Amino acid sequence: MLAALLVVLGGWAPTIADAASFDSHLLRAPYLTDLVGLHVLVNWATDRSATTGTLQWGPVNGGTCTLANTQAATRTSLTVGSLSEYQWKASLTLPSTGTYCYRPYLAGTDLLATRPAPRFVTQAAPGSTAPFSFGVMGDWGQVDSNGNNPDQANVMSQIAASGVRFMLTTGDNGYPSGSQTNYGDLVQRGADTSAIFGPSFWAVPGSTVPIFPSAGNHGLSGTAHADLTNWPQDVAVASSGGRYQNDVYCCVNGSSSTNYASAWYAFDAGPARIYVLESAWGDTNGGNASPYANDAAAHFAPGTPEYQWLLADLQAHPSGLKFAVSHYPLYSDSKSQPSDTYLQGPANLEGLLTQYGVDMVFNGHAHIYERNVPSGPGAPVTYVTGGGGGTVAPIDQCHSYDAYGIGWSNSKSKGYKCGSAPVPSARSQVFHFLKVTVTGSSVTVTPTDSLGHTFDVQTYSFGSSSQPDRTAPTVPAGLTATPVNGSTVNLGWTASSDAGGVAAYDIRRNGASLATVGGSATSFTDTTAAPSTTYTYAVRARDNAGNASAYSPNVTTTTPGATPPVFSDGFESGSLSAWTSSAGLTVSGALTHTGSFAARATTSNGNTYAKKTLPSTYSDAYSRVFVNLQSTSSQVNLLRHRSGSDASLAYVFVSSAGVLSVRNDVAGVTTASSTIIQPGSGWHSIELHTLVNGTASVIEVWLDGVRVDALSSTSTNLGTGPVGRLQIGEVQSGRTYTVTFDDAAFGTRRIGS
Repeated sequence: MLAALLVVLGGWAPTIADAASFDSHLLRAPYLTDLVGLHVLVNWATDRSATTGTLQWGPVNGGTCTLANTQAATRTSLTVGSLSEYQWKASLTLPSTGTYCYRPYLAGTDLLATRPAPRFVTQAAPGSTAPFSFGVMGDWGQVDSNGNNPDQANVMSQIAASGVRFMLTTGDNGYPSGSQTNYGDLVQRGADTSAIFGPSFWAVPGSTVPIFPSAGNHGLSGTAHADLTNWPQDVAVASSGGRYQNDVYCCVNGSSSTNYASAWYAFDAGPARIYVLESAWGDTNGGNASPYANDAAAHFAPGTPEYQWLLADLQAHPSGLKFAVSHYPLYSDSKSQPSDTYLQGPANLEGLLTQYGVDMVFNGHAHIYERNVPSGPGAPVTYVTGGGGGTVAPIDQCHSYDAYGIGWSNSKSKGYKCGSAPVPSARSQVFHFLKVTVTGSSVTVTPTDSLGHTFDVQTYSFGSSSQPDRTAPTVPAGLTATPVNGSTVNLGWTASSDAGGVAAYDIRRNGASLATVGGSATSFTDTTAAPSTTYTYAVRARDNAGNASAYSPNVTTTTPGATPPVFSDGFESGSLSAWTSSAGLTVSGALTHTGSFAARATTSNGNTYAKKTLPSTYSDAYSRVFVNLQSTSSQVNLLRHRSGSDASLAYVFVSSAGVLSVRNDVAGVTTASSTIIQPGSGWHSIELHTLVNGTASVIEVWLDGVRVDALSSTSTNLGTGPVGRLQIGEVQSGRTYTVTFDDAAFGTRRIGS
């Protein structure tokens, strides 16, 4: 066993995780995630010699560990290298703040053998002003052909000895692809193997220091997403309404439809709110743009799921310290991994973070250390911390915003610097992590290199600006409102001006909030209007300091009357006689949306549908149906457009978990939203729009009259064959569900709900 580290936590000294000192069944040393409030997850991995795992745990009082409690663990099957393993997870709800200890078991086997029980400290209580520290690192989990990385091992030892309460990462957790083999375990060794869970890496601090990693471009793609499995954040995600799952991304800036991890959430620590964001994209999936551009469009454009979630959470937490961590750097002096200009400025992510008072942002991607000055009044301080263990790189294009930066060229064995930094004399000085100490509104950032030397220590006092921006932007001028059809109104205005930049525009309809768009926008399309209705619109501007202008003068317009649908049926005939063909549906009055009858499908065999051959074919097609989902244990298809020859073009469905999704059958692409239709939640309006126009085709979906942006695309491929048939329900057999349909309609303009 290697020597114990010098710093002792509550009387227990963490040690290098020599695999021989554990029981032989243990394959990943225990480690902690999801330290939120009075909760933590304890994780470990074993062989598959038994199928029950437990955790003994309890408080530490007076230096004594009392394992008074037993918690059952759940398991996930993994293949790591050549081994079949179980990944275990035990969820602990702790009775009070303090220090706790634990021991994992496989059946009756103590997996720690003779090692002492690890100890950890609960999360800093929300609102507490007691000092605490957390760590930040990124771009780590890399080994040579023999499975070695002494610089990364040294960083891990420094983290274990630092006394930080928890760790954040800035992404790229495991090279080259973030696979389970790259993550590895205690026993397998070699090229690209066990670069994170090897004995001298995260096994060293992980048993006492919980971790919250952000996603990077390495490990983002695919469907398995080792990051999501290995670093569960159950309570953090659920309590903040975040997202932690595999999603299909299609088809930003002409990029290919592909599976990426979606990982964003927030949690509280003392007086701070911490945002773990996803800012990453596949390196080879550019389409007609760059990965930076695609990431910004997919994650941080207004209306995207991550942007809307972040905006709502920032608005819900208007005060207190705020930190954000993500991968792509807002500002970077690395030529190979430069600044992400798509995230900079008042109209983009930086503006949103500035507007809502985020104080500090930590990024990675560039394998350097860099501290940047704020880009403007109220803008956050930004750091690049990419020296966690990946191959360090030069810093080679100094800008005025870089106050202190260091890098290293391995090919030249030479150090580089920007700003006030000295030139590094060894690469060990560039491998590092940040220790961030929070004391009330004071924050001290202490970068620490792989040998334990500190450098560029900075202390900030937030929330005490002596000259805050109190000047609002000018009022937007020239507002116009032009109806396009009965459900769509186009708005336009002249941009406002503000010394610090316009961050956003708020749009009001009939005196109520309608939407918020970025500060660079001068137009908006209202797609939620109703036919033959008079609307009054106004718009105001907001700057980065949160100052809002007065609303513009009101503009009033009236939408035209609705275009009669080409086909509609509320099943009031008491039959399916209006449809061309059908199977499995029964018309009854047991449950209706309107009128006396509706069509119901109760089946364990699927194949319950009605099809209508339309009087013509339509390149621009709209349909709507009301659905009432009573139960489902499988996918249920709801509304579909078909060609005149009955070829499927696109359809809307809910998954077995109730996730609202859309399928483009021409392109072979499935897209899921974050919206869930719960069985028993009553009637919902589903609307589908398809514009068939080759590679410039359009798919739009509305739920209860609100456009589902995650399912809507204005640049997809539906081929060239127009819509000739409408279908409700499911032609697939072998599925189990109960769903009722009512008030179906098809037309050439939006029908509405």
